[in-house]
Amino acid sequence: MQGPSTKSFRQAFLKNLFVSLQLQQVRTSKYDASSVGGAMSLHERKLAVKSSADVAMAAARGAGARWARAILAPASSACMVQRCRRIVIRCRGRKRSLTTSARAGGGSASSGGEVSRRLLRRRTMALREVIPGGQDAAVDEASLLREAMDYVVHLRAQVDVLRRVSEAVQRSSSIILQ
Repeated sequence: MQGPSTKSFRQAFLKNLFVSLQLQQVRTSKYDASSVGGAMSLHERKLAVKSSADVAMAAARGAGARWARAILAPASSACMVQRCRRIVIRCRGRKRSLTTSARAGGGSASSGGEVSRRLLRRRTMALREVIPGGQDAAVDEASLLREAMDYVVHLRAQVDVLRRVSEAVQRSSSIILQ
């Protein structure tokens, strides 16, 4: 396992990112050859870069984590948008149900422990939906928290590497324009 702050992780991430972006370009050029202009829209490019960055991060991390295996799995990439939509819909429904029960008085005789267990269960389920591979029933809460911490640390490293790439591209383009 390579730590996200190590030089070897960053190098592996960049290598995998460029390979994945090249594959995205080849795939889109095959399908867009018949379209007018053959160019990707800004939204399509954004999605291609995001999916390439996720795959590169998971490949650089290795298959030791569930989230990395879930991102690298072929079925996972097709379900990513659907999963995000389901999370948003569920969150909207929860906000409405919580506000209506609070307005109704909600004077039930439940203990504080029961309320905290219910809140913990809801938050655990929400975390399972956000972390790739968290939906697996075999993952206990301690493992889920370790996976979440590992995923967040690697996301942070992904942002740092992409920020450096962006700065390098901006510097090189400003030098070319001068």
